[in-house]
Amino acid sequence: MKKGFLLLVALLGLVSCSDKQQSLKIVCPTNAPSLCFYDYANNENFITSSNPQNGIIPMFMKDTYDIIVAPTQGGLNQIVNQHANYQIAAVITFGNFFIVSTGRDEDHTLNAGDKVLIFQENDLPGKIFNYVYGDLGLSTYAVASLALTKTVIENNGTLTDETTIKFDYIFTSEPVVTSTNSEVFKNVQEDFSKKTNGKMLTQASVFVKKTSNKNLIDSFLANLENSILIALENPDVLEIALSTLGSPEAQQGKYGVTGKIAKTVTEKNNGFSLGYKSAYSIKNDIQQFVDLFPGLKLGTLNEEVFY
Repeated sequence: MKKGFLLLVALLGLVSCSDKQQSLKIVCPTNAPSLCFYDYANNENFITSSNPQNGIIPMFMKDTYDIIVAPTQGGLNQIVNQHANYQIAAVITFGNFFIVSTGRDEDHTLNAGDKVLIFQENDLPGKIFNYVYGDLGLSTYAVASLALTKTVIENNGTLTDETTIKFDYIFTSEPVVTSTNSEVFKNVQEDFSKKTNGKMLTQASVFVKKTSNKNLIDSFLANLENSILIALENPDVLEIALSTLGSPEAQQGKYGVTGKIAKTVTEKNNGFSLGYKSAYSIKNDIQQFVDLFPGLKLGTLNEEVFY
């Protein structure tokens, strides 16, 4: 009880800091990125979207929001190619992709011929999977959504479509791993780091509007870094904060997950890969990451795209 009380006091202190920034309008994808804003649960200026491509990316050209949290490559594409009035300030999620085993593979090694279910083949998940494991000669089958990987895991690794396919491995992400009680066979972030000689998977980033009040933005970023650190050290605050929204359905509606799941995943192994890095301080990591998307034609990122 004492621990919970102290955590609640800490949380209220963070919310108080956030209240000073009520004029900042923020839009953010649900799931992992939104959890970095757990202390904004009841802030009306904090809007979330479960569809970044349609609900987040178009906002770069509308100039409505002071802060846009978006897939790193998508936001930079808007800045570099569409001349959006934003700069990249920080990276806050670093990949939450994992491979789980169905137990069918007799040698328990990811190698040629193994059947692997992947998702969103033409988007970030598929591109990351193919970059890291594309030279192994795997037999892959793609589904459109993360939710379908959960369905297949719950069906003993079997997909029943026009035909029945039994998989050896399933490429998925949190919170599916935790919600299905699956054991991690491969941590994709670790394999990405090995393949890139230690680079980080800079998945989602904070973009700030150039014309917003700089003092407010600096205060916001400092508060964001601090609140993420507190959540990593004390995952209970995630459940406490999201519970202020009421029902699990309300929590899931705004954040994509419940506070209970957010706490469990973070407590277990920071499976959402929450964190905070100044974008400029890891610009080489960001460059290598966006180079995975040659079709965007981002080229070498110049200094002006960084806050």
